[in-house]
Amino acid sequence: MSGTHAGHGGAGAARPPRPPVSAGEVLRIATSMVVTCALAAAVLGAVYVATERYAEQERVRGERSAIAEMLGLDSTATVLEVRQYLVRDRGEVVYRTAPADGSRGTELGFTLSGRLTERSTVSADADPGKGWVPLGRLFVATRRDAPAGFVIEGETQGYKNRIRFFVALDDSFRIAGVRVVEHEEDPGLGAEVATPWFQGQFVGRSASDLPALDVTRDPMPEDWRAALRERDRTDPGTWRAHYAALLAREGKRPVYAVTGATISSRALTSGVRAAVNHFRRRWALLSPFLGGPA
Repeated sequence: MSGTHAGHGGAGAARPPRPPVSAGEVLRIATSMVVTCALAAAVLGAVYVATERYAEQERVRGERSAIAEMLGLDSTATVLEVRQYLVRDRGEVVYRTAPADGSRGTELGFTLSGRLTERSTVSADADPGKGWVPLGRLFVATRRDAPAGFVIEGETQGYKNRIRFFVALDDSFRIAGVRVVEHEEDPGLGAEVATPWFQGQFVGRSASDLPALDVTRDPMPEDWRAALRERDRTDPGTWRAHYAALLAREGKRPVYAVTGATISSRALTSGVRAAVNHFRRRWALLSPFLGGPA
């Protein structure tokens, strides 16, 4: 019995050898894998492109909303974006306008001493030249052919990493608002520089007063603290009008540092100061070509 059972496919029985795979079968499998990978890559690429395009549209929409809010713009105002580059091998700074309607923009080149070297038109989607170093952007707002203000993009080194921000100036070169748009500072400490109460300390200060602006670790006056806490609950124009007396008083005083985050507080303050000072020097050159007061 046992011998008969073993001879009819028991556990120890030898399996029949597999037939060899033909070259055609190998080619079919390889082709199938290549096609599958190519389709997957195409789908992932399409999703990435669509996501990037959507993210870029959202970024632009968010920036335009922030600019309009800081400057108090309405639908009658237009905003012109100007991109700034340093061209080291030529020792020049190049400015390119990027009209929102996609029309051709203006390219202006200046030496570091301020002499105009180039004026031409350029496609709105033209790539910058090789070796051009981005220096941030500025936005020029107009309303009914009259200047309505400016927004300057700046960057400074914070406690942990870079802090990117916008500074809005009204048509008389007073700060209308400061907004941190990107940072990696610690929550509850350095991240407080991105809050309305801290950024509100810059509002109303004249650009000509900024070179002397410093940061203090002295306690903030309670009436000023209470006013700043109202910023995120009040229309910017209404807030400035209601607290005009406090703005005038505090405009002559230093910025009050975030407790435990003096480095971040100084970083944003020095970044705002540098961005506005650079803008003031360069706007005197750009004004004849882009319009507005010099």
